[in-house]
Amino acid sequence: MTAAQIAEMASMSQAEVIALAYEEAAGGDVGQALRDAAEDLLALEDRLATTERLVSRGFVRAGTRTKRA
Repeated sequence: MTAAQIAEMASMSQAEVIALAYEEAAGGDVGQALRDAAEDLLALEDRLATTERLVSRGFVRAGTRTKRA
């Protein structure tokens, strides 16, 4: 990577860097890059939903407290 390329990447937003990475991974095929990104997003949303279902929201102990004499 040249100094000019590094400077250009440093000026890019995080979204632009991610989009460029998808495009490069797809061999320059923008349509395929978009499909790959959408597929990854859907998979991430599915994992997030699964994780949210598995997270404990706490619990309440059953019964009432009694005073001891």
